[in-house]
Amino acid sequence: MTRISVGDASLANILSRQGAELRGQVNRVSQEAVTGKASDIGAALRGDFSPLLAIDASLTRLAAFASNTTDAAFQAAAQQSAIAGLTGLAGGIATTLLGATSYSTPAQIDTLATDAKGRLASAIGLLNTQVSGRAVFSGVATDTAPLGQVDDMLIALQTAATGATTAGQVSAAVQSWFADPLGFGAYYQGGNPLSPVPVAPGETAEISTTAMDPTLRDTLAGFAMAALLDRGLLSGDAAERARLMHEAGQQLVATEDGRTTLAARIGTVEARIEAARTRNSAEETSLGILRSDIGSVDPYEAATRLQSIQAQLESLYLVTARVSRLSLVEYLR
Repeated sequence: MTRISVGDASLANILSRQGAELRGQVNRVSQEAVTGKASDIGAALRGDFSPLLAIDASLTRLAAFASNTTDAAFQAAAQQSAIAGLTGLAGGIATTLLGATSYSTPAQIDTLATDAKGRLASAIGLLNTQVSGRAVFSGVATDTAPLGQVDDMLIALQTAATGATTAGQVSAAVQSWFADPLGFGAYYQGGNPLSPVPVAPGETAEISTTAMDPTLRDTLAGFAMAALLDRGLLSGDAAERARLMHEAGQQLVATEDGRTTLAARIGTVEARIEAARTRNSAEETSLGILRSDIGSVDPYEAATRLQSIQAQLESLYLVTARVSRLSLVEYLR
């Protein structure tokens, strides 16, 4: 039977504490050897966390810029796509409208008017484009589609053109309605243009185009002039109906340069956003590397320390095993 004196019990407690401490060191150093990071960052930085806090603040700011650039890029791309769609709709009918004065039958004018109404509805749909549930041409009112139904617009325009008997009078009424704050301005359901969006330190991207943009309004006016004939405007006067078609074609051709300029302006914003995103990504990568270096340990040194501590622990286990076998029989041997 093994007997342990009071002195032996104290020695056992000491050995137990030393073993626990060495095992803790093995765990910490093993973690450092695997991760390459100090287990106690505070000790590694000597209590000075200011460099780490500064880097974290910069990374947080860059994360906010990343969110802004992503949203802005999506919105700009959606606007660019919509404008390209408008140009395609206009280009597909403008030449035909210009040649309407040579049409020989009212049925040809009626067919063209129906086509124009369909294109007007498509144009409104393009300007009501949403990205991630946000209307891109509504300004600050991103939760609201900027434009209503095509029939609502045509009814309002037909009312505005009441009493008009010539193509010129109808054209003037349409132009006035689109320029009137109580006309198209009331039909527009969006808000004021968006404020510039911060995309990088000291740099913003301006995505302020709304459906109230003059070029977009003039394009809609071109479609609307021809589409009004689908509602029977100037009925019975084939010559004036053909002239209105011709004026609608001229309107769409006249807005082509404006759409090109608008697309170029948005393209410039897209390029600025992409450049900012690239710079921010590079800075984020650099800061991430710098942050990883803070509190890092030399893997070779950590492995050497681990071997040393493991050797101490093995020696302690050996001593502990010998102490635990102490007895009178072992002593007399």
